[in-house]
Amino acid sequence: MMNKKEQIDLNFKLHAEALAKECNLMQVLSTDNINYIDSGLKADTFNVIHIETTESISKEEVESVVNFYENRLRESCIWIESSKLNTKLEEIFSQLSIVKSGLNEGMYFSNVNAIKEIEHCSNIYQVDKKQDIIDHAFVIANNWDPFDVNVLHYYDRTSSDILNNKKTLLFNYIEDNVVVGVIELFIEKEHPKNAGIYNLSVMKENRRKGIGEKLIKHTMQVAKNLGIESLFLQASDDSKNLFLKEGFEIDGEFMEFCKK
Repeated sequence: MMNKKEQIDLNFKLHAEALAKECNLMQVLSTDNINYIDSGLKADTFNVIHIETTESISKEEVESVVNFYENRLRESCIWIESSKLNTKLEEIFSQLSIVKSGLNEGMYFSNVNAIKEIEHCSNIYQVDKKQDIIDHAFVIANNWDPFDVNVLHYYDRTSSDILNNKKTLLFNYIEDNVVVGVIELFIEKEHPKNAGIYNLSVMKENRRKGIGEKLIKHTMQVAKNLGIESLFLQASDDSKNLFLKEGFEIDGEFMEFCKK
């Protein structure tokens, strides 16, 4: 049976792969120890390299995956759960000029059934058409500095897949008829009692108004109504305290690396 940080890591992998498997402009690839996503886009945001195991990993294996993107003039990001980062892989990264670029904390909520009912927030709605998805993407892209147009391209490419599947649920928060906050609930296909929360984003000028908290509460309520039992996520420093406030617990660290 997997522990919590292993479940968080698995949910991250499944989320990265889900839409790429459905979109004919993208592909999911793998080696013995690595899974990686070719989004067809230049920026690293959706070109995710996920290292699953490290005991038998080699420099040649890592180098071949990184070169896959470089040969196509694309950037990529490498993600690994911190306890898997052994001395061998650290040396490989050093030889290939791969450096740490980020760190998220794993978080989980295991008693979704116990969530108290909340009053419905009329500002939040689930996306059900392409323009909703583009508005959703615009808020996420604004969280990057500079603005990441690749986010718009990604959601444009995957919009029909999002609308047709029942496992990627996007929610928008509107204020004065403008989408200013977003969040995603990703339900695992093989384990529908498990779900992940992704891409909590609020426009800079609309922060510190409680919008992030309302989006989290709404998503947790939706999860309960769908019979989901466990929620997983990786939180940045900006969002960690919001999730802690709602009862999430921390387990594990997830490290991001990139080519120097």
